[in-house]
Amino acid sequence: MHRRDNGQPIRDAMREAGLSIERLAEKTKEADPLGYGISRSAVGHMVSRGPSGRNGFEDRSCDLVALALNKPIEELFDTDAPT
Repeated sequence: MHRRDNGQPIRDAMREAGLSIERLAEKTKEADPLGYGISRSAVGHMVSRGPSGRNGFEDRSCDLVALALNKPIEELFDTDAPT
């Protein structure tokens, strides 16, 4: 999947929830049935506007971020784009 609008919807959802990159990474662990979540680095790549920003992500990572932010995945990621 690819992030929408260079990660702006994720940044907006984080701001709305009062979450930092570190806290969002922790919340993905809470949302993950296996307890692994995704790293702070991966979250940083999702939200970065600069050179460290990435567009494509594994479906599992996107699912966990959407769950942690309590948002529909389609609001944050383009679910039709190949990874």
